[in-house]
Amino acid sequence: MKSFSKYFIGLSLVASLGFSSCTDDLDVPDKDPNKATLEVLMAQDPRGTIDRLVAEVYQGMATSSPWGPGSTILGLVPDAGATAYPRLLFYLEEFPTDEFTWLQFADAGMYELVTQNFAPDNEVMYMTYSRIYTQIALCNMTIKSIEDNMGRFTSAEDIAACQEYIRQCKIVRSMSYFYAISNFGNTGYVDETAPLGTAPEQMKSAEIYDKVVSTLEAVSAEYGDSYTTPAYGYVGKECADALLSRFYLNAQSFGVAPAFDKCWQISQKIIAHHKGGYDNSGLADSYKALFGANNNEYAAGGSRTNEIIWTTPQDNAALQSYGGSTFYVATVCGSFDGISSIDDCNFNAQWTCMCARQQLSENMNFDADGNPTDLRAELWKTSKDGFEIDNSTIMGNSGYGKGYAPLKYTNFNFDEDGNLSATQPSSSQSFCNADWVNIRLAEIYLNAAEANILGNAGDAATALKYVNIVRGRAGVEPWTMGMMTNDNILAERSRELYGENVRRTDLVRHGKFAGGSYVWNWKGGAQHGVATPEYMKLFPIPTKVISFQGYEQNPGY
Repeated sequence: MKSFSKYFIGLSLVASLGFSSCTDDLDVPDKDPNKATLEVLMAQDPRGTIDRLVAEVYQGMATSSPWGPGSTILGLVPDAGATAYPRLLFYLEEFPTDEFTWLQFADAGMYELVTQNFAPDNEVMYMTYSRIYTQIALCNMTIKSIEDNMGRFTSAEDIAACQEYIRQCKIVRSMSYFYAISNFGNTGYVDETAPLGTAPEQMKSAEIYDKVVSTLEAVSAEYGDSYTTPAYGYVGKECADALLSRFYLNAQSFGVAPAFDKCWQISQKIIAHHKGGYDNSGLADSYKALFGANNNEYAAGGSRTNEIIWTTPQDNAALQSYGGSTFYVATVCGSFDGISSIDDCNFNAQWTCMCARQQLSENMNFDADGNPTDLRAELWKTSKDGFEIDNSTIMGNSGYGKGYAPLKYTNFNFDEDGNLSATQPSSSQSFCNADWVNIRLAEIYLNAAEANILGNAGDAATALKYVNIVRGRAGVEPWTMGMMTNDNILAERSRELYGENVRRTDLVRHGKFAGGSYVWNWKGGAQHGVATPEYMKLFPIPTKVISFQGYEQNPGY
């Protein structure tokens, strides 16, 4: 049973910020102007108010707003449900890459995103940018509200809770800054030291990297040397260190000196903390169970091997969202004879919106009959189910079935071996119970291995061992030392981490996202792909942000 506590506060946090980091149309009206102000609530119940503020920070990672799945904290947008945080990150990290293609192009800006023909006025990019910075603003407001009201607390327990909440908000905020500089480069930065409502100042990505990494390092140090288990759905020291592993791996992409040695060191520390599961590696025995309805059992504090380091809770009743696992399952399922959302996913929604690109499908190494040879693709629908592989069209419903269906998240409960559990959620549900996975231990293994391959960090024998632990769980042949190459680790990351909001960042790091060194179906708008301009390795700063903030545009746009 999930027990993530959620509080709902009677005012819009964004509105109370006077948030102005992007455009004036991000202002969110108070749903009930008769509710008490934040100051009044603090005076009446300081600890309860702090708890609710922090809960809204976490809810911001899970849903589109506190007011239900069909509403949004972004104000007036064409599809409120599409503004859930993980869904918008998926749009930018997955759809312009070799992994997935969207099919329903009535959604403004999606075709340009999928075909890597984007421009500064792309509405999807603007919504994602806005959502990232709204989340940053929520974190800043909460930190500042706690700091400004510390004098109201006298007990050691309350003071310690406030200090812990500040650390957590800094970790959550750092996740947003990771995606901000990875996707948009020289973008805005603001933290809790600025007055509420202060617009972010545009900085070089290297400057933001230094600020965020320094913050994470300081937060990690405050926790001490050892890892303790946070409450379910919350973050702690290990989340900070896992995020640092990502930052260090991408340091060069972000304009700073390579940090592969730091990536290796912190990844090794995280790996050493984990035991049990597959070959006593800390990985779960079953890959597919990590994405089932009861995958909360694999998160920190769960009863099974805690491979999921950072999770965003989802619940079909208490945390409904058109993002996260609901988005993934519903978009992969469609109106096609070879797939059934109920039979194949235990879920009653099929949007007919998404399929795998041919390059991802071929990377999973299906046999000639479309049967999986890699357990990470065990649930996929392929040629054995009547699906084609070549993405001959990506236009609307007719594009569905023209690419494999990459089933990963489901609404099934699994046991530790990946067998269906005796008790299952109702298949009539249209919201998924599976939590959204932000960072897993498998990623940390691969980060360390790549730090060795790209930067000669650590030792090659251990790096090879790390890759083969990940591959062994997938049931595929181990690598030899000669297979530890740049291209191979990039391909392995896709096999293990597809759909986990890192693919675009991975391709950029390897110089394979924009340009012509690697093309895939529909890159550049051609079925078999064509080169795109190198400057597209960064997205443009949205036109509305340039207009309201006066930022300098990224080169080439």
